Amino acid sequence: MNARRTAVRLTFAGVDISTDINKHLLSLTYTDNEEDKTDDLQLSLDDREGVWLGNWLNTPGASKGVEISAVIVQKNWESNGKDRVLDCGVFEIDTVDGSGPPAKATIKAGSIPYKSTVRTQKKTKAWENYTLSSIAKEIAGKNGLTCMFESAFDPLYTRKEQIQESDITFLQRLCKAAGISLKVTAKIIVLFDAAAYEQKDAVRVIKRGTADVSSWSFSTSLHDASYSKCHVSYTDPTTGKTIEYTYTPRNADKDGQVLEVNEKVSNREEARQLAMKRLRQKNKGEFKASFKLTGDARLVAGITVQVSGYGAFDGKYIIETATHSVSKSGYKTDLTLRRVLEGY
Repeated sequence: MNARRTAVRLTFAGVDISTDINKHLLSLTYTDNEEDKTDDLQLSLDDREGVWLGNWLNTPGASKGVEISAVIVQKNWESNGKDRVLDCGVFEIDTVDGSGPPAKATIKAGSIPYKSTVRTQKKTKAWENYTLSSIAKEIAGKNGLTCMFESAFDPLYTRKEQIQESDITFLQRLCKAAGISLKVTAKIIVLFDAAAYEQKDAVRVIKRGTADVSSWSFSTSLHDASYSKCHVSYTDPTTGKTIEYTYTPRNADKDGQVLEVNEKVSNREEARQLAMKRLRQKNKGEFKASFKLTGDARLVAGITVQVSGYGAFDGKYIIETATHSVSKSGYKTDLTLRRVLEGY
């Protein structure tokens, strides 16, 4: 039976350079974020032979903007002959740094294309009679990206103004208001309902005292993150009619704080939806956790795990950020998580 080991597969500009790069690879770090931040990839390479900062960097078009894809493979991890595979996705190189001695090259790549203006160019535009999904698709298309929309809720806007905002900032603002999460990964803009992701089955249990947990920490914040209910109230300035709704999750503290929201709604159902979303947004950060673990290719942003053996902090958590690092000292995964909200 083959021994357990971790291998890295890398492709530069469509060419598999795994054999060459593994001779020089000091470390690979892949950071996968659940929402708002882009994913990134960083490679640190031994360059005592002058391969990267010399021959490679001097080749026209060899560095900035070049596509790079990475795959982490845990060979025979369960001792059953099967591999665990983490496809980190497609990135474009945006910086190359050199340092020494000993000579080292550091390559940083991001999931937003180097030439894309999606986060840099400020634009002004009025969007009329658009759904959120159609705005996202148009922005993605104009910036050389594709779009995935994974939400049953797709608000329709009679008019939204983008005033001196980058496309990604404008889209993030709309998503926040709609209670929808946004991330950019592998040249794809993904809009998704985090509440639906939280309902998925946990991929594993992180248990106190097991050998693969090297360190852990938890925190709980009651400030602006532990409301029992949300009251939405809106008075139409034209008709004077007031629409209101109070949303209370199951098992909520009856005497707890009430979150007051005054935003435009057209009917009671819209008020209910808004109350649920605003309460989720406030309360989702109440319980946070972080772990340093032996590398696990299954652990990516947006998936859930069970946490056990930590007393009041036990429960189901969703991964907000997963950082996978492969180096001479082995494969490690660092996680930041938030506890899943129950009863919403």
